[in-house]
Amino acid sequence: MQKQIGRVHHEVAKEPTEFISTGSTDAGAVAFLNDIFRRAARESISDLHFEDTDTECIIRFRRNGELVEVARQSAQMSREFDKQFRVKCKKSLVERLTPQDGKFRFDVDGRFVDVRVSILPIGVGQSIVCRLLDQQATLMTLDELQMPENIRSTIRTVVSQPQGLFLVTGPTGSGKTTTLYGILQHLNTPKVKIITAEDPIEYRISGIVQSQTNERLTFASALKSMLRQDPDIILVGEIRDSETARIATQAALTGHIVLSTLHTNSAAVSLTRMLDLGVDQNALAASVGGFMAQRLVRCLCPHCKVATPVTPYAVGQMQSQNLSDDEISAVDILYEPNRNGCEHCTKGWSGRTPVFELIIPTPEARQAIEEGNLKALIRAAEAQRQYQTLAQHAMRMALDGSTSLNEVMSVTGSGFFIE
Repeated sequence: MQKQIGRVHHEVAKEPTEFISTGSTDAGAVAFLNDIFRRAARESISDLHFEDTDTECIIRFRRNGELVEVARQSAQMSREFDKQFRVKCKKSLVERLTPQDGKFRFDVDGRFVDVRVSILPIGVGQSIVCRLLDQQATLMTLDELQMPENIRSTIRTVVSQPQGLFLVTGPTGSGKTTTLYGILQHLNTPKVKIITAEDPIEYRISGIVQSQTNERLTFASALKSMLRQDPDIILVGEIRDSETARIATQAALTGHIVLSTLHTNSAAVSLTRMLDLGVDQNALAASVGGFMAQRLVRCLCPHCKVATPVTPYAVGQMQSQNLSDDEISAVDILYEPNRNGCEHCTKGWSGRTPVFELIIPTPEARQAIEEGNLKALIRAAEAQRQYQTLAQHAMRMALDGSTSLNEVMSVTGSGFFIE
């Protein structure tokens, strides 16, 4: 059941939910910022970039994983932008030689959007990147997440166990947090206690105890404290260091479901990363609930995508990922984006969808983990019904016309990128 996102109304009431002008000198910058942030929220933009050059400021949106320039403003306006962000985030207006991180909240069309701000000093000014966290637009339940049903049912089985460490891996912006929040909502009932340690809290969920890390409250120290809170389910935003990795593994061995993320290129390489962090192989083998990798692939616009014949090169790329001859021969056309686009899309693309690679702890997989044998883990994974590599999943999307072969190879790193 969809859980309502908690809103802290008294916090909102204390702070203005838009940029406020204090005089004629900043009126233009304030109006621009209010307009650009509302536009970004309405267009489901994930990040706004403000980048100084010698003469001006370039403003770009990250839309569906790609950066798109949307405006240019003068150097004077850029200085006002920088001031407005620092005031909004309660940061020093004087200290400009060190990076600054902050956050604020604004409203658009009756809903709240949280913004994480990163200010980086550069040679010609500042680079400011704002991550938008729409409290209503993105959060989905496990049932609502776009994923193959065999992956969804396997995840349900994994998290229904009384204990286990479930790791979701992938680069920044690959949808890991969305997946984990979907799992949390699936698990969230009055009968269990769920505690999270996040950096920052991206979405507030009613019924879940959420803590935010800071300079004094690290993931490791938060995790230690959380274990004294009688939790059933723990989410650690990211495993970054050896101490957090070891404590998370031990927590999963002592009767807790532990969910977290890693930065690795595939599900199997989670083994190597955890061992590099000093986790005992036997403990990891006993505690693991699953390793899952994911990426986001752009979807072709169904209204204007362009059919192209399957070339020998395309066949070779699919064969290199061990797709079966039957799968490949069943299709004689692939699709590419219409670069001119149409009224339904942007340059031939319409949204993104995740691809997954999931390994579960079968006896063979546990033995491979216990031995620290990556090749044996991959062999064990290949025998599992739900398993396919990220590239295989994405290639199959190309075969059914959902995306292009170029997009597959660009996102998954398979083969050579072709234009």
